[in-house]
Amino acid sequence: MMIRNVVFSAREDHEVIKGVINQLEKLPDVNLHFHDPTKKFFNLSRMPRSIKEADIIMVKVRNDCSIDLLHYAKTNNIPTLHDVDTVLMCKNKISLDYALRRVFKNHPQLSKKFSFPNSWNNNITNVQKFKKWALPKLPIVIKSHYQHDKYNRFNFLVRKIEEVDTFCNRYEHLLYYDVYIQKFIECDGFERKVYVIGDKVFGIIRENPIYIYLSKKPDNIDVDTIKRKEFKISEEIRDLAKILSKELNLKIFGFDLIKLINKDRYYLIDLNDFPGFRGIKNVENTLSSYLGEYIRNL
Repeated sequence: MMIRNVVFSAREDHEVIKGVINQLEKLPDVNLHFHDPTKKFFNLSRMPRSIKEADIIMVKVRNDCSIDLLHYAKTNNIPTLHDVDTVLMCKNKISLDYALRRVFKNHPQLSKKFSFPNSWNNNITNVQKFKKWALPKLPIVIKSHYQHDKYNRFNFLVRKIEEVDTFCNRYEHLLYYDVYIQKFIECDGFERKVYVIGDKVFGIIRENPIYIYLSKKPDNIDVDTIKRKEFKISEEIRDLAKILSKELNLKIFGFDLIKLINKDRYYLIDLNDFPGFRGIKNVENTLSSYLGEYIRNL
């Protein structure tokens, strides 16, 4: 029996990851080394032996330390679940946008059921200039340029041009950063989160946070507390998941769909490598089973 040295890097207090780690540690052919990128950093001239001798490095990105580890793996030809180029593409909403538009172009049949919102990149340093640019495009959603930075992450709806001032007051410390902007799409008020683990596809539906804000005007929305329930995956969504997996080189990922009101058409509004999988029953078993098999097939 061949023993594989596996480095799994993720935030330790994530409930799903805890369950996955517990199950992977029980596998007789896996020598697992856990790395929490928020707690364990490196002497770059003397990397830990467990990392240098790893047969594979699996990373659920949390911060720059996570990306550093993927760069190390690439430089030293260590296999990874998702390589650094794929993860950086998902991290940067502009590069992800480019990639998703290419997918739709290469697979025109997707347009029968799915669409992708109009979008732009811009900067709000000059507020008056931005307002002049944005006015004919309203309503829009201003999003953070980078996806994995929890502390600089936002989705802000602008329906009236004066709401740009509200955004600037709330995110004053971020105005020098470029932003990603999508056309706001009126939908049925729900967000359908599609999770993919290998060839298995799961669906979770929850209230759309933007619509919660529009109806209840809370000061803050903790998306992790929004009630979720599973929904049945259609063949069209399953086909979309399969195409995205192949085209973007993703084995474990999630994407968000919104559905138009009174129409059987969806908009793909976001995608994330290695999501949290909250709301899926026994997802720890499915995820650890897939990863265990993936490790054995190295």
